[in-house]
Amino acid sequence: MAAAIACTCACTHAAGPEGAVAQALVAVDPADLHVSSGSLTNTSATSFRVEHPSFRAELGEAPRGSAEISFVYRGPGRKEAPLASGELRRQIGLKLGARDPCNVVYAMWHIEPSQGLEVSVKSNPGQSTHAECSDHGYTFVKPAWSRANLPTVEAGASHTLSATIAGDTLRISADGQLAWAGALPPQAFTFDGPVGVRSDNGVFDVELRASAAKGGTAR
Repeated sequence: MAAAIACTCACTHAAGPEGAVAQALVAVDPADLHVSSGSLTNTSATSFRVEHPSFRAELGEAPRGSAEISFVYRGPGRKEAPLASGELRRQIGLKLGARDPCNVVYAMWHIEPSQGLEVSVKSNPGQSTHAECSDHGYTFVKPAWSRANLPTVEAGASHTLSATIAGDTLRISADGQLAWAGALPPQAFTFDGPVGVRSDNGVFDVELRASAAKGGTAR
């Protein structure tokens, strides 16, 4: 695992290429993650394994401008949990501006039943728990530009997904190349919060890297 997704603890990445300001991304100690759904198992000082079918974790409470995960997909988990819509989807991605389960931006890499990147904004003003908002409040964001021929995620291969927000623009890179760019809708800027990781219905080895915490609370 460590060899597959290794990164030095103070490496610098251009998480938002082609127009976004490069930010230093630092590997995160899994002990610093707040696991809000599921569980993880530490596999090194900066990496962890997820087997839970519905995993969510956030890094502290402060907003951060950029985040990146390196991951190896190990295949389906022993247990499965369909999404609230009823779809059984295997995916992994980043949480951005994650105030709470009801107000968050997702940048997700779908693996099954189809592959591709999907960006969504979940906005439910005045609500903060899953019991209150369930799967309501989603806006799915279309890119101004997206990359054709996204790398295929197969079991055992290492991949990287990074995201940065500059102004109202979100840029996502897959395996070091810009893959998605577009403007987020206004409701994405009515809340803010930490970055984090989400996965569904798969076994993943993961390393999270993040930029320094912002000084303020506004994105």
